[in-house]
Amino acid sequence: MYMASFLNLKENILDQDLCTSCSLCVAACPRELLAMSDSAAPLPVFRANPGEAADICRDCNLCSEVCPGYDTGTKQSELRIFGRNRTEEERWVGIHQGVYQLAATDREIVGKAAAGGAGTVLAITALEERLADAVIVAGRDEERPWIPKAYITDSIDKVLECAQSSYCLTPNLELLKDPRFEKIGVIGMPCQIQGVQKLLNLEGNAEAARLAGKIAFTLELGCASSTTRAGTEHLITDILNLDLEDVVYMRYRDGEYPGKFVVKTKDGTTHALPFYRLVEEFKKFKTFRCLTCPDWWSGVADISIADGDPNIFDSSKTGKPSKPASTVMIRTETGSRLIRLAREKSYIELYPYVFENNLGLERKRQRYRSYAATSTRIIPLPSGADVGYSKIMSDDEVIARGIGMENANRLK
Repeated sequence: MYMASFLNLKENILDQDLCTSCSLCVAACPRELLAMSDSAAPLPVFRANPGEAADICRDCNLCSEVCPGYDTGTKQSELRIFGRNRTEEERWVGIHQGVYQLAATDREIVGKAAAGGAGTVLAITALEERLADAVIVAGRDEERPWIPKAYITDSIDKVLECAQSSYCLTPNLELLKDPRFEKIGVIGMPCQIQGVQKLLNLEGNAEAARLAGKIAFTLELGCASSTTRAGTEHLITDILNLDLEDVVYMRYRDGEYPGKFVVKTKDGTTHALPFYRLVEEFKKFKTFRCLTCPDWWSGVADISIADGDPNIFDSSKTGKPSKPASTVMIRTETGSRLIRLAREKSYIELYPYVFENNLGLERKRQRYRSYAATSTRIIPLPSGADVGYSKIMSDDEVIARGIGMENANRLK
């Protein structure tokens, strides 16, 4: 059933468990009627009586039009950005200009980052070169460091503070409405970038145009699936046997690459878990939308980023040495310019790379194929047809099998 107003979003997205928690609907609402809940899986909440939504919203349907929960808008976005849609062979990587391995030359950045520091160093470059007034990044809540928090900032120190991956649902796009900034770089998950591109696709809507005009560039991080806040709390309270109130510091990928889950407490002690334990434990704390997500990369960001090591689970579990680096896939002229500026400033080392697969991508591919074949519920639309695969593997099988590591990390 189609209806204008928040009720459309509620019936077709929220009631179907298809919300990505991106919070773009909050930014887009011209009447500021939406806010994100402070829950393990944050959801948009109607500030007024939902029963009055039809009268309050009238004919406005912007919250649904920008939502990437069911229709990611990828095909329309590709036509606008590239002038064509991806081929079957490009289904899981998208249209791109080139693929590289990147490492920041600043050891402080590499030390703070999860891998090669691509997102951090490119954000810093954009601020210094005034490609953006501010960037949206994910960090930690200052009072409750086990809880993620998105920030919009023009401070390089804040960008450095927020370096490193955050494996938890983090609403960030509501920050686009911040009146202090007019050119904003967005660093986010594939679903968040798809929402941004849906916003850019809209025509004839003044509110959408106002927000869309703020987008300076987009960087996306490869995502096998995000995790609810309960997953992080489970690691701290059930595995490490700590009280949340005692936590003063928490990072998912601290220390020598590929990093460990590190928690510091008020008494000055440090507690850690190897990264592979996160992969194992976090399986229990996923939303339906994350489990049925059709994209590891959206393919519609200016630059897509992932770990340089395509199987950090294996590296973490076996202790195999692996050099910290990021895989970057350049897709647009904006992305190419950003990389070029970082190279000219000697901020990065860049090497051509043959991208063949990634464990996170393969987990996403197999999981989506499984849900598409068996689920009786509505799942998100795919970005294209998947070809060349017959047997569907379970997530445990994918992790155990790996991805053919002798070929997956080959440099040109």
